[in-house]
Amino acid sequence: MNYSMVKSLILKDWYFHRTGILLSLAGGAVSLAVVAFGGKPGFTIGLILLVTIMIMIGAMTVMGNTLGERENQTLAFSMSLPISYLEYTTSKIVGNLLIFVPFWLVIVAGCLGLIVAAPEIHGLFAFTVIMAVEILVSTCLMIAVALVTESKGWTISAMVTGNLALNVVGYLVAHIPGIAKGMWGTAIQWSPAASISLATEFALIALLLGGTFFIQSRKRDFI
Repeated sequence: MNYSMVKSLILKDWYFHRTGILLSLAGGAVSLAVVAFGGKPGFTIGLILLVTIMIMIGAMTVMGNTLGERENQTLAFSMSLPISYLEYTTSKIVGNLLIFVPFWLVIVAGCLGLIVAAPEIHGLFAFTVIMAVEILVSTCLMIAVALVTESKGWTISAMVTGNLALNVVGYLVAHIPGIAKGMWGTAIQWSPAASISLATEFALIALLLGGTFFIQSRKRDFI
């Protein structure tokens, strides 16, 4: 593994998206403020903004980092470097995650901090964690589809599928008895059902990224 070249490609992606990352962080901070100080209407509006911003930063990085090189015809240059396609794939997956995950962690930590600080919504703790990880699953789906298909159309379809799945998963999780019964309580609860849901999501992430590495390793034509 040519770690130096992988690192250089990751830093390149960070550099080209630095403005979007900073703007997203600012937008996330504003949304958290709306949730914290906007009352009941602000709580709903702020949560919608937070979810929208997280989805946008995920889509922006995937479209720019992964599909942008083929559209801008710079993929041939990247592959002319002393790097294998497995290393290139590694740089894209790790690069996208290193852009998205720190931002995602800050937003999720802020949301959980607000929940801990407000006893009346303590019951939403487990639901919030599960739904936050679901957004990470959706981002990993976009990364996987973009790398494997190298198609904007398929990647947009993956983004739409992830957004729809977010609503479906939210509905299903909210109706799991072990989670639903404590959602509107004033105590932070973590049930076995929440653990199973979270483990399933992380297993899906591992499957998506592992499958991407496997499929990419079998490609013979990359340009």
